[in-house]
Amino acid sequence: MEQREELSDHKDLMKDCIITGLKEMYFSEILCDVTIQTSDKCFRCHRVVLASVSPYFSALFTCPMKEAELGEVCLSDVPSSVLQTVLHYIYTGEVHLTLDNMEDLFILSSRLQITAMQDLCSRYLAKRIDNGNCLWIYRLAHSHNHGILLEETLSHIGQNMSSLSAKEDFFHLEMEELVNILSSDDLTVSSELAVYDLARSWWEFRTRKDNPLPPELLKVLRLPLLTPDELGKVSENIPSDDSPLQSPTGIRLRQGMFEERILCIDPMALEETDPSEEDYYLNAYDPRTCSWEKLPFCGYIEQSGIVSVGCKVYVSGGFKKEYRASNALHMYDSVLNEWKELPSMTHPRACHGFLAYRNTLYAFGGHNDLEPTDSVECFNVLDNSWRNLSSMPAALHSFASAVLKGRLFAIGGMTETFLDHLHHQGFHIYDVPTDTWSQFSLPVTFSAARAVTMDDKICIVASYKIRLADCDSDAYTPYGTSPPYTEFDSDLRHDEQTKTICKSFIMDHLGRICHGTIPPALESSSGSAVVRWKHRIYIVGGAGYHGRSRNKMFYWSPGEPGWTLCKENLPFLLDDFGSINLLVPLKHLSPLIPGRRSNYNFISDGELRMGWGRIIRGRDLIRDACSQGLC
Repeated sequence: MEQREELSDHKDLMKDCIITGLKEMYFSEILCDVTIQTSDKCFRCHRVVLASVSPYFSALFTCPMKEAELGEVCLSDVPSSVLQTVLHYIYTGEVHLTLDNMEDLFILSSRLQITAMQDLCSRYLAKRIDNGNCLWIYRLAHSHNHGILLEETLSHIGQNMSSLSAKEDFFHLEMEELVNILSSDDLTVSSELAVYDLARSWWEFRTRKDNPLPPELLKVLRLPLLTPDELGKVSENIPSDDSPLQSPTGIRLRQGMFEERILCIDPMALEETDPSEEDYYLNAYDPRTCSWEKLPFCGYIEQSGIVSVGCKVYVSGGFKKEYRASNALHMYDSVLNEWKELPSMTHPRACHGFLAYRNTLYAFGGHNDLEPTDSVECFNVLDNSWRNLSSMPAALHSFASAVLKGRLFAIGGMTETFLDHLHHQGFHIYDVPTDTWSQFSLPVTFSAARAVTMDDKICIVASYKIRLADCDSDAYTPYGTSPPYTEFDSDLRHDEQTKTICKSFIMDHLGRICHGTIPPALESSSGSAVVRWKHRIYIVGGAGYHGRSRNKMFYWSPGEPGWTLCKENLPFLLDDFGSINLLVPLKHLSPLIPGRRSNYNFISDGELRMGWGRIIRGRDLIRDACSQGLC
C-alpha cells in the first residue's frame, strides 16, 4: 500500500515536471519545430504538443501535406491575440475567460478541435445565460453543434420564450435555428396556437403579412394538440393543397402543457374497494387551487416504492397477498392515462428505497418478506431492463431516501427481524458513477422519516413520532432514544404535552449536517407523507394517537418560522405511503391527445385483486408490527 502511494506521488511529480518543462521551452522557443502564422504575428511551437491536444494539428502533421513538410501553419484569419490565448492554455492549462473573448475562443477551439478548451468555454457560458445573451449563445452552440450548450440554451429560451419573442435578436434567427427552437419540448406554452403565433410573427417580419407559412415552419406545429377553434384560425393561413394537417409530426406535449400534482393514495379506500365493480385510484392534489381529483391506480398495495419521472409514475414492490413482498414494477403514463406492467425486480421488497436519477430507477434495501435485505438493483427506463448493483453495507428498511448530485441517500431506518429490532444510528451514501457505498454515523436515531431535496440540500423531516407506550400511562419511553447531542439541540424538540419527539434536520450532498432548522410540525403524527412542491415542503396525513389516521395537511418554506395548516382537510385518510409529484396534461388538452384513455380499468392478476378479508388481515398485521416498533 505504501509503495502504491509513493508511485502515485512520483507520477504527479513527473506530470508537474513535464508541464513546467514544456512551458519553459515554449516561452524560450527552445526545440520548436513548427511555426503558426497569423496576419501580423508568428508563434513558435512544438508539433508533438499541438498534435497531442488537437486532432486538427495531428492530421496536419501526420499526413503528406505542405504544413508537415515546411513546418508552417497559416491561420491568417485568426486574430493573434486569440491564438496566443489558445496556445497559452495548451502549454500551461491557464486561461482568463471573459464574455468579450469567449465567442472567439469558442470558435477557434472548435475549429482546432481542442475539446478541453471548448468544454471549458461552454461551461463558462452555460453559467451566465440570461435573457440578454441566450439567443446569441444559442446561435453559437447551434452553428458548432455543441450538444450540452444547446441543451442549456434551449431550456432557458423555452422558459422565457414569451419575453424573448419581442426582442430584435429573435427576428434575426435563421430559419433552421428557429425551427430547432419551435420543435423543442421545452417551450413553456399552454397551447400549440402560441407556437403558431411565434412562427407567424417571425415570418411576417421576414416577408409580406399575408404570405402562408413555409413547409419548414408548418412541420414544427403539433396540430393534433389544437382545439377545433384554434385549428380554424391556423387553417385560414395554410394553403388548402398542403398536407401537414393530415400528417402530424408528433403528439408529445410541450413543457408548458403540463401542470404539477401531488399524488397520494388512500389505503382505507383500497380496503373498501370491490374489485369486480370499482377501480383502485390515486388522489391528485393541486396546491394552486387546493383541489383534489382521482387518477387510476394499479391495485391494492402496502409500503411500496413510488417515484415519478416527468409524466410517468413507477411503483415497485410492496406488501400484497398475505403480507408477502412483491417484486412487481408498474408504470403509469399520465399523458395516455394508462398503466403498464414492466419487467419485475430480481428481489421482492417492501419498505425500501426507490429513487430516480436520470434515466435509471434504483431499488435498494427494504423487507424481503419478513427479513430485511441489503440487495440493490437498477432499472433502465430506456431499454426496460434490470441489473444488480453493489449491496448496501447493512440490511435496512424504513429509512428516509433521497437523491442529490449523483448520490443516493439511505438515512436512518431499522435493521431487524420480528423477534428483535434495532434502529440504525447513521446513514449510507451510494455514489452512482463508481457503484460504491459509504456509511456514516449520526447523533440521532429514527425510522419512517421522509427526505426531500431542496436548494441542493436534503431535508429530513421526521415530523413528530408518538412515543411507544400506552398513551394513557404516565410512563413513556422515547421513540428512538439517543443522547442529547449539543449540535442537535435546535433540532431535537421534545414536546411534553403530546409525548412526542421531533428530529428534523438538513444535510448536504456530502452528508454534512447544515446550519438552519426545520420547525416542528403543528401536530404529532407518524407515517406522514412528505413531498416537495416548488419551494414548499408538504406533510400529508399520518397517524396520531392510538394509530388514528389524520386528514390534515401542512406546508413550510425555508425561511418561514413555522408550518402552515392547509384550510381544506384531506378527503381521505393517509397512513404510511409515499407521496410524489407528477406532471399531468392540462385539462383542455386531455381530449386532444391521440390514444389517451378517457377512463381506465386496471385488470390485474389474482394476487393484486385480494379479497376484502385478506386485505384487512394484511393491514392489521402491518399495524400490529408497527405498534411494537417492528416496522
